[in-house]
Amino acid sequence: MENAKIEQKKIYDDFETLANNKKRNSLTIIFKSILLSFFAISSILLLFFSSRTLLANKLFINKDLQYFLVFSNLTTERLNYIVLFRLFFLASIFIYSISKNYSNVIDNKVYTKKYIPWFITYLLFSCLAFILLFTFFKLDTLDYYYLSLICLPLLFLDIAYSIYSYKIKKKTNPIVYSNNKLTIISIISRSSFVLAFFITLTIWIFSIKGDKFDFLNNNIIHNWFVDMFSKNDIKNLFFVILFFAFILLCFFGTNIEKIADISSKKYNFKSIKEKLVLWSIFGFSTIVWFIRVLFYKNSSNVIGKLYSSNNFLYLLGLIPIIGIFVFYMLFSFVKKMKMKSTLSKNIILGFCLSIVWITIAIITLISKSTLVNNILLLIAALNSITMILLYRLQNNSENVYATIFIQIITLFITITLILNGLNALLISHNNEAFYNIDSPLSLNLIFIITTLALSIGFNTISLMQLGITLFRLTKNKKELSEAK
Repeated sequence: MENAKIEQKKIYDDFETLANNKKRNSLTIIFKSILLSFFAISSILLLFFSSRTLLANKLFINKDLQYFLVFSNLTTERLNYIVLFRLFFLASIFIYSISKNYSNVIDNKVYTKKYIPWFITYLLFSCLAFILLFTFFKLDTLDYYYLSLICLPLLFLDIAYSIYSYKIKKKTNPIVYSNNKLTIISIISRSSFVLAFFITLTIWIFSIKGDKFDFLNNNIIHNWFVDMFSKNDIKNLFFVILFFAFILLCFFGTNIEKIADISSKKYNFKSIKEKLVLWSIFGFSTIVWFIRVLFYKNSSNVIGKLYSSNNFLYLLGLIPIIGIFVFYMLFSFVKKMKMKSTLSKNIILGFCLSIVWITIAIITLISKSTLVNNILLLIAALNSITMILLYRLQNNSENVYATIFIQIITLFITITLILNGLNALLISHNNEAFYNIDSPLSLNLIFIITTLALSIGFNTISLMQLGITLFRLTKNKKELSEAK
């Protein structure tokens, strides 16, 4: 009887589909591993050779970084414009192509094989930017104009991928993605931004009158930008508002598909959460380089400078920083203390980050020792990024504000480390450019306070969410008791 029942039943299996899914997942893991490894190794190399790669010391007289960010005369001013343009342009291409590639790999898990050509092409752009940061050192402004042409094929690649991505989405979900208006807006916004940049640069370069190397004097675009940000009148205020409005419109237009998906709760937040791993790897790479930063000082008594009663007093700030880290580890791994709810994890992480960066902000305000501040910053950054990465690995729920806040905090921690590291490098060349900012706060302190503000903001929103949840529970209990 039982055998007859079994024979009558239809058993469905699809080993081919399971095998294909396994292959796709394996390929996705390989792609992510390649990108993470490349990003980590290339970031470490770029930072360890930052005097050459980022600050382009080969362009300065005698390769001396003493002239970096020095605008006191026309020669150094012109060199610094070139160095800054080279840095921001190539670094943007390098980071953008890796970030875009990583997101695309996550979004194309189902069609991983079809994504291979796109993966290779984006990776080639990353490699090209990396190589150029080591090798491209020109003084002629026309060379930088030709360099900027890289953004055009990258734009065409982005447009082609947007069209490809839309067709894939329409094929898999024709009802939701039947309208292509958002894709068109995204392409137009992206194209407008790149073309505006390229047209501005073209006019800037080819409107030079007289000496072709002198792009600061008698130049229409340069004079227009200087007037817009220096002269206080209604016309320039209007241009400033228009300038930033254009950038914001291009930004929102480029990301309009993501914004629409988030608002309609269709967006795959796994992409943002996976991105956190990418930025954490970047943060750890920066930490590895920052250890070297502690010894940038030329004087032989660097460590000897620690032997001061005041410095030892400031180093006591390590106690709350390490204590908070131990506290978070206990809540992460001890079963009796381990939190299960996402909201509890958010509150604990926000509390820990706030305490760490309050400590760093206070000590940086009162301490005059760059070495002490850098030691504390190194430990604080290491602890913070480790806590964030553990949070990401132990938390699988999708929470919009938490994911975005944590990602921004990670980026600001990394930027703070890079700025402090470059500052230490410049100081070793008797250059105090970072201290010459017209502000009551130093540049590194501005970023430290911003990181602190973001941590407190994240914690505040988590506590507000807790309050709303408790209010709803109380209200529901009251309604149930009244119903009885």
